[in-house]
Amino acid sequence: MTRRHPPRAERSPRTSGAAGEALAAAELAARGYRIVARNLRTALGEIDLLARRGRVWYAIEVKARADHPAPERCADAARCQRLAAALFALAPTLRPRPRALAVELVAIRWLPAGAEFCHVRVPAGLLCAADATGRWRRREATWYGWPTLGTEVSPPTPATMPTLADQIIPRRKLLLMLCEAAIFTLVLLVGTSAPPLSTHSFLLFEPSRELLRGLATCLTIAVICQTALSYCDLYDWKTAQNRAELGNRLLHACGYALVAMALLVLVLPSLFFFPGLRNVRVETWKLCVLIALAFACVYVFRHAFHWFFYKWRFGERVVVLGSSNEALQLARMIHDSPMAGFEVFGLVSEPEQPALSTQPGDPPLLGTLDNLRDLCRREGINRVVVALRERRGKVPVDRLLECRMDGVQIEERETMYERLTGKLAVESMRPSYLIYGRGFARDPIAMVLKRILDILVSLVGLVLSLPICALAALAIKLTSPGPIFFRQERVGQDGETFRLIKFRTMRTDAERESGPVWAQKNDARVTTVGRFLRLSRIDEIPQFVNILGGQMSFVGPRPERPHFVEQLTQQVPFYPLRHTVKPGLTGWAQVRHPYGASIEDAAEKLRYDLYYIKNASPLFDLSIILRTIAVILHGKGAR
Repeated sequence: MTRRHPPRAERSPRTSGAAGEALAAAELAARGYRIVARNLRTALGEIDLLARRGRVWYAIEVKARADHPAPERCADAARCQRLAAALFALAPTLRPRPRALAVELVAIRWLPAGAEFCHVRVPAGLLCAADATGRWRRREATWYGWPTLGTEVSPPTPATMPTLADQIIPRRKLLLMLCEAAIFTLVLLVGTSAPPLSTHSFLLFEPSRELLRGLATCLTIAVICQTALSYCDLYDWKTAQNRAELGNRLLHACGYALVAMALLVLVLPSLFFFPGLRNVRVETWKLCVLIALAFACVYVFRHAFHWFFYKWRFGERVVVLGSSNEALQLARMIHDSPMAGFEVFGLVSEPEQPALSTQPGDPPLLGTLDNLRDLCRREGINRVVVALRERRGKVPVDRLLECRMDGVQIEERETMYERLTGKLAVESMRPSYLIYGRGFARDPIAMVLKRILDILVSLVGLVLSLPICALAALAIKLTSPGPIFFRQERVGQDGETFRLIKFRTMRTDAERESGPVWAQKNDARVTTVGRFLRLSRIDEIPQFVNILGGQMSFVGPRPERPHFVEQLTQQVPFYPLRHTVKPGLTGWAQVRHPYGASIEDAAEKLRYDLYYIKNASPLFDLSIILRTIAVILHGKGAR
């Protein structure tokens, strides 16, 4: 707002400061602030204005310099942190007792015709009460700088980063799994407790020990059924969205679940208890009927589930900003990944860039940057993904800041790509994304837990696999001349080499003439027994010795041969970064990508390896181990 004051030339820094504080106090009082003190001196510095509104107390810095065209720029993060510390020290003496504390800035710009007033909240100085006892904790935040004078804004929320949970289990997939678990549990519990299948009177809604045992049994069967669904790839969106395949795969999953149930009933009948059935062994056919009914309910529910999300657009609405091919590919990727919980609304083109050549079915073009803010407000856009062709000096900061102030999340293409695919966009990634982004943490406790897990799993694996190893060694010795074990030099952590141990699956002269080459599909060098050992992954068991020796970990990037490492380092960006951790027996790349036998495959697997290194944690390792079991059961990726 503007008020009449003496011309700027008649003001000195001293008089302009005092007049500015008076003007600021009057304006804040008109806005509901109660001015408690002015120019309050503390041991940590002077507070220009101490004010409160309700039980929220404010330390307000007033900048009203007549000799500066932008007085708000005279305040910096260090000054705001000192004000926060001073207010924090005063908190125990303030009455009424503060519910929250904050630092704010008021800037006065003197104009020939009057004064311009700007009120800004400062995110760097926020403080909050920890509990009802009056103990306080400082909440650290980031200094964002000052916005344009004449605006009143709240501190922006830091942009969200891809979470590991997005890859372990996406939100929509988790909702689907929980709903289907409820379907299986309810169908079994109600079906066995109510006529016509029940043979024992039981009050279903009366809490009792029998009800808890029955509920536990139904949950166990639900887990078995959902394991069968997962084995049939029915939690993979690309497979499950095929309606023609859905019924066929559900039928197969139902068959697998029934077989597993029959075996468990024969082996462990005491494991199953239903309050409404007298004898589970005699009445097993009722369980078969109920399981088949539950799978039929899942078939109907799947159609309703997907219809609901498509019909009501139950997800974050996303706009992709850019005229590059990468922007179009990202928009297609969001459209093809509905399980991630995002709905792509369209693309906003860059200025001075050629128009995109879209195809039928692609997300629509929504115009240019000029109407970005209006578009976000009108269509309820939740997120803008920046995928510009050229970023140097071309990022529309003002437009994006306007959207950010409206609560729209702004993130880079690499962040969304990482969230959707579980890998890093190596080919277009800038080093700054790795340097300044979150991740790549080396928590000492997590590293110790990882090493303990490696030792325990290796010892248990070696003991349990001794009979299998003995049979494998005998088969190798009887079917092909040469040693049982195969030792090969590989590159480990920090580029150090070690000798990797495997069961020999190739002829002893496999590389005598060709030298180091990638293994190919149906490789003629592989022996008959070796082909089975590779398919079943039995040939990898001796690597437990490498894990016990500390040269490898159970989960990590697969170790590569020095010859290929030297070649890939020259041709694939960021390739040496995979050697910053110990190599693994299995890894994120192994469960997400087929066997690598070329430079292109190595580059693709590097994207997954870097994602793992960035997000490494015990929970992520456990997820990879479970996925590895599924990969082995399906026989995928072996060569």
